[in-house]
Amino acid sequence: MSLEATATAAVATAAATVRWYVRRRRQAARLRALSRANDDLGPRKLGHLSPQLAYLVEQTRLLRLQLETPLLRFSPALSDTPWGRRERFAEYDNALCDARRALWEWMHLFKHLGRCDLEYLYNLGLSLTPFRGVLLKRGVFDRSDDPWEQMLYPPAPDLNLVFEELQRTMYELKRFEFALLGWRLDPYRGA
Repeated sequence: MSLEATATAAVATAAATVRWYVRRRRQAARLRALSRANDDLGPRKLGHLSPQLAYLVEQTRLLRLQLETPLLRFSPALSDTPWGRRERFAEYDNALCDARRALWEWMHLFKHLGRCDLEYLYNLGLSLTPFRGVLLKRGVFDRSDDPWEQMLYPPAPDLNLVFEELQRTMYELKRFEFALLGWRLDPYRGA
């Protein structure tokens, strides 16, 4: 083996190691952020809410957990066969479709509340605007224009965009839940 080939192999190994390390650190940071976004709020007192709003609060918590699922399903591998990659993307796509459907159904619950409940929510400053925005934003809940296209190497999702948008949505859901329960999101900032 020549000196040039040895140096090239060493550089390739070092680059792969750095790439693996950066990916693992980013994945660990994402998992920590997800656990903060979905930490349990403790016992809920729903007696001051109407039955429809109490049900909406419970569905909000379930939706937060469901939005976390696609981010846990996708873990890129360094060496992957086209078939293994396609299988991982299929699992990710299925989890993403389930999360999109859950968000859509939750928004449907919100829209079909009674007039008094809607006025109560609007007085708290709660609306569907942030949720509608993420549902319709390109690249968050969809990966390609043609889901039936069979490729050898399907394009990877933009995990940074998906993670940022889903995390922001989970925090909005948490804010929604806190407002309905009468809690403050951060006791030190007063907001």
